[in-house]
Amino acid sequence: MPYQDLKRLTARGQIQLRFAKRASKLVGVYQCLIVSADANRRETFERAAADAGWKTFLCADASTALAMVNRSYVQLAIVDFEGRQGETFRPIVEQFKLAGGLLLIVCGNEGDVEEEIWARQLGAWLYLPGVVDDSNLSLLCGEARQLVARLAEAKTIERGGLPTAENVSRSKR
Repeated sequence: MPYQDLKRLTARGQIQLRFAKRASKLVGVYQCLIVSADANRRETFERAAADAGWKTFLCADASTALAMVNRSYVQLAIVDFEGRQGETFRPIVEQFKLAGGLLLIVCGNEGDVEEEIWARQLGAWLYLPGVVDDSNLSLLCGEARQLVARLAEAKTIERGGLPTAENVSRSKR
């Protein structure tokens, strides 16, 4: 169940979700979900995301990841398919597609063309085969944060929010 399907949540869950969305926008909290079966890779991805200013949630399995997305307002998800257990994460990537507005980075197995095509068809923002260290991933997480901020500004203006000088100067970049 994607977090934007408010009809399925209880009344309390709807209030909590709306508050989480509003609070994250007001204080500029950017939340990133990291899903990997390998603890070392989870830590590597967490370090990269935290260096770029993301608050991170770590998950080792698909059910925990889905629960986290349903409970929190997450703007970026990094899903690691490398290794044998990576295939178990396919259903959550499909759920993320339904969520909409969520940037998705899929770290896949090097040389697996079918996996890359599948991830791109589901709307992955980035497909990264064979990620080894976090040096370039930190830069990509920084770009994702800037993109999320620009998208949020565009939605605010689209909904009738007044553009400020700061918003206009950022959108011209």
